[in-house]
Amino acid sequence: MSTLFTVLGIAFGLFLLKFIYDNFLTDNSEQAWQKLKERDPEAARMIEQNQGLNLKTSYRIREDGLYLWAYQGNGPNGYISGITIGLIFKKGWAYKFEVDFVASLSREDIQELLENATVFDAHGPSPDVSPFQLDGKQLHLHFYPDPEKTSNYLEAKGELTINGLRLDLTQHFINYVKADFDSQTLFTGAEFVFLPA
Repeated sequence: MSTLFTVLGIAFGLFLLKFIYDNFLTDNSEQAWQKLKERDPEAARMIEQNQGLNLKTSYRIREDGLYLWAYQGNGPNGYISGITIGLIFKKGWAYKFEVDFVASLSREDIQELLENATVFDAHGPSPDVSPFQLDGKQLHLHFYPDPEKTSNYLEAKGELTINGLRLDLTQHFINYVKADFDSQTLFTGAEFVFLPA
């Protein structure tokens, strides 16, 4: 009888050790994530979009839509009746488009813009194309209105947010009166909202 209890005790101990190992000592998070994506794709998409709220997050720029900022009001040089800036990110490059009015885009417009945004001879400075630097959630871009004058450029610098980007837009140029480099902050904390295609 004692042998039976010994065998049952060993079996129960092994079962308990296996339970503890499976539930507490192994990382099943990847398997659980794949199961969640299959079971509830909408919840998985929301979790991916809100990764910025989690600690130790690997931030990334989304390429399946565009980041849009529109503004109407007082600017550094007076009243602005409207301005819209859009940023599209693809394969290490940022594409900028700018219009002098407050634009609203449909999904079809966004898809068309994404299809047209390809790396087109972006080997040097450009007014509408820039390589981007992403350090954690800090983003840094330079757009050159005149590729021949690389001392004049628009700098967009800021961070990734839950809903998109928050960027400071600064124009850098040579001030011939002062005979030195100068800069003018155009907008501080411009909120670019991400719009999926």
